[in-house]
Amino acid sequence: MADIDKIIDDIYDGGTSDWRSVSRSLFHHLGATSGSLRFRQLDGSTSNVFETAGSAESRYTDYYGSIDPVRSALVKLSSAQDQRTNALLVDDLLDGEQYRQSEFYQHFARPNGQEHMLLGVIGDDEKTVIGLFRDGRGFGEREVSDLSRLIPHIRRAIQLRRRLQQAERTASLTHAAFEALPGCAIVVDSNGYVLYANSFASRCLSRRDLPFYLAPEINSGKTRLIVDNRGKSAQLSSLISEAAYSGNGGAVRFEFEAASSARLRQLAVLVLPQPTAFSASTVLSGAGVPVLIMVHELSRPTLINPSLMQDLFGLSAAESAVAMALLGGQTSEAVARERKVSLETVRTQIRMVLRKTNAANLREFERIGAMLDMLSR
Repeated sequence: MADIDKIIDDIYDGGTSDWRSVSRSLFHHLGATSGSLRFRQLDGSTSNVFETAGSAESRYTDYYGSIDPVRSALVKLSSAQDQRTNALLVDDLLDGEQYRQSEFYQHFARPNGQEHMLLGVIGDDEKTVIGLFRDGRGFGEREVSDLSRLIPHIRRAIQLRRRLQQAERTASLTHAAFEALPGCAIVVDSNGYVLYANSFASRCLSRRDLPFYLAPEINSGKTRLIVDNRGKSAQLSSLISEAAYSGNGGAVRFEFEAASSARLRQLAVLVLPQPTAFSASTVLSGAGVPVLIMVHELSRPTLINPSLMQDLFGLSAAESAVAMALLGGQTSEAVARERKVSLETVRTQIRMVLRKTNAANLREFERIGAMLDMLSR
């Protein structure tokens, strides 16, 4: 009994990382010299995780798997029994004499040390089959009983491995997606602790010349999003909490003086709830969903092509020029002076820009422009 318990531990430990360690325990306990456990990987391929290489495995994959009467009989049996069965011997499935006259047995099984087989259907959706093989002495009731007991644990280990692989794949895709985002992209929890920051954010927000930066906490080992201005900090915290718990987003704008010039700089900060389906980790009940924060400096020169504004929103050439000037940080008065038109004309053009872009006000238009600018970089 102790040996079985140890094998069960090995199944859950090794099954999530290296199935060959599981095979060694199984082979030793059940007296097998080889075995097969083939199941589908995330990339769609099917491989024998007990023996990933070897001429016999290649021959099975290339040809003999397609004429394997044992696997075919097991799959039919599992379908008839709701995909669950105890361990079996070949004679429980097929006419023994007829099987031993088959091409599969004569040219593959027996020459490759598979004269005797101990078999079982794992019971998953893929109808995965396990086979343990040896020559000489056949398997007995003790081995059949022990494998029957182990099959449910193997099934759970396979399911666990698939979930871990899916989580790893999701995490990899999530990382790639955030790295591809233009500008600063940060994911925080409901308390403002950073779960992820793309490379651009890590570089830009590690400086202290901005009122908005990332600061590691020595005691907790976590990184927190810090805002120097108390009022803006409370506003951002409120937006993060609202996005995390009620699914609503929002935005806040920071204005500050640049140390190197007298020009006023502006940051647009967009706060959006991150769908849990795109989260690499499971969100604890009651903890809220992760929150995505995008940071864009409005005061830097925009890279938006004026024709893009015209194509997307149907702006005229004059309206597009006014829109670009506003996104560049100019006031309506400055636009009027530069374009040598009246202030009322510029204000009329601004109203047309807001109406055509469906922006409620200039701040909302700036946020639209910030997103377009990030996509243009």
